[in-house]
Amino acid sequence: MIKIDFVGACDTVTGSMHLITVNDKKILLDCGLYQGHRKDTETRNRNFPFDPKEISCLVVSHAHIDHSGNIPNLVKNGFQGNIYSTRGTAMLLEPMLLDSAKIQMHDVEWLNRKKRKRGEVPLEALYTDEGARKAFGQFRPKAYHEEFTVCSGVGVIFLDAGHILGSALTILKIDDGEKKVSLGFTGDLGRKFLPIIRDPEQIKNVDYLLMEATYGDRIHSDVSQSYKDLSEIINTTYKRGGKVVIPSFAVERAQELLYIIHELKDTKQIPYDIPVYLDTPLGVKVTDVFTECLWLYDEETNRKFLKRGDNPFEFHGLRYIQSVEESKALNKSTEPSVIISSSGMVEFGRIRHHIKNTIEDKKNTIAIVGYQAQHTTGRRLVRGEKKIKILDDILSVNAEVRVLNSLSAHADQNGLVDFAKNAGKFRKMFLVHGEESAKAEFAKKLEGVVSGEVINPECNSSFILD
Repeated sequence: MIKIDFVGACDTVTGSMHLITVNDKKILLDCGLYQGHRKDTETRNRNFPFDPKEISCLVVSHAHIDHSGNIPNLVKNGFQGNIYSTRGTAMLLEPMLLDSAKIQMHDVEWLNRKKRKRGEVPLEALYTDEGARKAFGQFRPKAYHEEFTVCSGVGVIFLDAGHILGSALTILKIDDGEKKVSLGFTGDLGRKFLPIIRDPEQIKNVDYLLMEATYGDRIHSDVSQSYKDLSEIINTTYKRGGKVVIPSFAVERAQELLYIIHELKDTKQIPYDIPVYLDTPLGVKVTDVFTECLWLYDEETNRKFLKRGDNPFEFHGLRYIQSVEESKALNKSTEPSVIISSSGMVEFGRIRHHIKNTIEDKKNTIAIVGYQAQHTTGRRLVRGEKKIKILDDILSVNAEVRVLNSLSAHADQNGLVDFAKNAGKFRKMFLVHGEESAKAEFAKKLEGVVSGEVINPECNSSFILD
């Protein structure tokens, strides 16, 4: 028997988790953290709808926390199997899971201060840095295009997803003793012509396909538009004497921004002397990993930077911020500058302090450059709300808020449709990792385009693969 249980990222874009059962073996695809309302987040992340001790192995598509961030909690609750990913993903996850552990511990400490005042039982952190380090010992990195066995009757191949460094499309070749089936999983599908990384490869002729639908209802602007938009934002804000504050994911998006700003300075499209600060300790560590993984870069990056001995992530005016004191000093500074900080959805991290200190001044600009999930501060900024709560303060949104959709690392509707069409024959396609409206519109676009059945599974639903 071959069964798939849709555990997470069915009705949303966070908490990716899908369980494949082959006879008595259980294979987990992704183990992501859910982000949303605090109560839902606490419940979903802390409690698995299966016994972690029964999981045979875990296959991780890429390093984004919504696909990997609950791995230490899985290990904490008894999972002892191997964790398979690409080498790039494994390298990124070491600093990322340690950073996530730090956030878990800080968050529960803040909550427990309130609980103690109310005489309530304190919470335990979802996991600690010790728990994250324990998980590292279970990683078994694999190369792209290398077929390997994860358990009896199940082989896996990784292809390049072109989403972030090390991201993988996963193909499972399954033999349960009675039948053989193939299952493809996109994880997060990238888009063509992004800076730094290679274009996504193509899954073809699998029996079943788990397909992400994040932007199933939207078309992105051309990537080149991001250069124009970013230069216009920086120049306009610079002339006003203000700061450009950019909430950014520490992985890939921060590095893409540095890459683009480097080019804009080299071509004199923005002031050469404007200071640029990367104020995210995790982002700094991730940039170090990017610098180590030269073999994963695309030809354009090789041509523009590496072949001339230039580092894409080093340029005049760039400063990497590490200490809290340095970060606080940025808030006191009045000079025009660009501040790139995490988290990308303004839910935690140093970005909250930077926005708190700039949002009420009309000279400044807040540039949104990534997907903003429902119920996040970033989504409220995108919606144009005039009052925003940050760090327990209600603040007026006087700064200009700009949204750049051209930098998304996800395939848009056209890219998703092309990928589905080029996948060839399949029996069923399951749409995951998308809000209901995005999946519904994407499903309509697939009518008459693909030959197999398109299914929108509900969370915690199950299907037998025949």
